[in-house]
Amino acid sequence: MKFFALLSLICSLIFAFDYENYTSEFIQSVSSKNSKFEHKGHFILEKDRAFWSYESPSKKEIYINKNEIVIVEHDLEQVSFARLEKIPNLNVIFKQAKEISPNKFKARYENVDYFITLFNDEVKSIQYIDEFENKVLITLHKPQKNTKINPQAFKPKFPQNYDILR
Repeated sequence: MKFFALLSLICSLIFAFDYENYTSEFIQSVSSKNSKFEHKGHFILEKDRAFWSYESPSKKEIYINKNEIVIVEHDLEQVSFARLEKIPNLNVIFKQAKEISPNKFKARYENVDYFITLFNDEVKSIQYIDEFENKVLITLHKPQKNTKINPQAFKPKFPQNYDILR
């Protein structure tokens, strides 16, 4: 659930700036006491739907259409379908975020503090500590807003031989 809350937080942060859509590349760094690893990919966001693609170190896609979620995990050759019964209103949480220093904000959701850094009035990074005490940093690169998006980007694509989980 925390992953979907984070996606919702990113959507809320971005749409607080009143964009029609938003795309960006990202690097997600996860650090623990003993290790550090990075995931790289890109995402496309609209008001009611999102496409989040991890490209390395392994390939994975997440499609969100309102409260329906499809996760395609290529290494496992499986597709998970799920519904979020309760979607957090993180837009409200972001609007209540407090500025802790110039261009740095702190938002709290489900006992987790999210630290948001802006650059030129755009979200540059989000940092938090997850339930396993890992430090997570998501940095956005090459953002684009209000671009022409092919609606097919939001339709799940996967081989027919993948296992289906519902």
